[in-house]
Amino acid sequence: MCTLFTRSLLGVLALFALATPISAQTCTDPGLLCPEAPTSLFILDDADALLNFECIDASHVAVLRFRSNHNFANLGSARIRISQVSCEGATGPDTLSAVVVSATGDPCDPTGLTAMGPCISGVDDLVWETTTLEHNSEYFLLIGTQHNPADTLCGMYVELAGEGVTMDACCNHTLIPGASAELSVVGGDPVYGYAWSPEFYLTDPDQATTTVSPVETITYQVDGQIGDCQVTSSLTVTVGSPIGVPNSFTPNGDNINDFWTIDGIAAFPGAKVEVFNRWGQLVHRSLGYSQPWDGTGRSGKPLTPGTYYYVIELNDVDLPIAPETGHVAIIR
Repeated sequence: MCTLFTRSLLGVLALFALATPISAQTCTDPGLLCPEAPTSLFILDDADALLNFECIDASHVAVLRFRSNHNFANLGSARIRISQVSCEGATGPDTLSAVVVSATGDPCDPTGLTAMGPCISGVDDLVWETTTLEHNSEYFLLIGTQHNPADTLCGMYVELAGEGVTMDACCNHTLIPGASAELSVVGGDPVYGYAWSPEFYLTDPDQATTTVSPVETITYQVDGQIGDCQVTSSLTVTVGSPIGVPNSFTPNGDNINDFWTIDGIAAFPGAKVEVFNRWGQLVHRSLGYSQPWDGTGRSGKPLTPGTYYYVIELNDVDLPIAPETGHVAIIR
């Protein structure tokens, strides 16, 4: 999401001309609107050719440009929000008008512009949306006002979002140790390429698609470009145990949590589960764990409440991981 704060300074432009150059965002010099980075300061200025285009009936017009992404599967949608408008004149707040257009040539020539959706207007919190953007195409946001910046400042926030103008990394994964997954990016410009970071455990950190085989949980960031905008997305690959081991159960015969049920262990028919008391004596052993433990000892009698210690070996040749250890409490 891009947050763009605007301040119109026409009334004091002559003072700034001698100190700091200020570039008016007109059709001859449109400001850059990016989906993930703030843009520079701009002013609302005269743009004679666009003052009466579509719904723009204004004495001052600002023009911003943005580009859609390159991916056919991620086309179309964009959302622009204009909020926190402060354009107070002598008679109250001014009504803004805005529209997004495409241009077949010079964006200053209204005859070559096509509106990409309905015009919007209001004094604050204007939202423009579309689902019809073409891929890898440039668009222009026109914002018009009757407010005279020579009288008072005119400012607003402009935010750009949507699948058609952003880049998304896919997808979050949860892997068992030793497993691999494919990561990919949707959107961005393949001409400029991609950069995944950190590069640990990645096969192709400079490609849109890469394979990851991590030994630890890592959040990856991928950087790319859409037009002149740098864009970024991230995902997390979680590495964890393939089984879920509860740390307590209550074998009291009420049919609620009476067994030590280990999630996922059914996928490991060769698993060995051993439970020991605090003196290190074996109180339970199971091969395959087809029947969850009910809290009885090797003699078949219920064990006393307390904390016991387990060692679980999955014994899977395709998953060479260390035995899982921990403690489980019997509560009666």
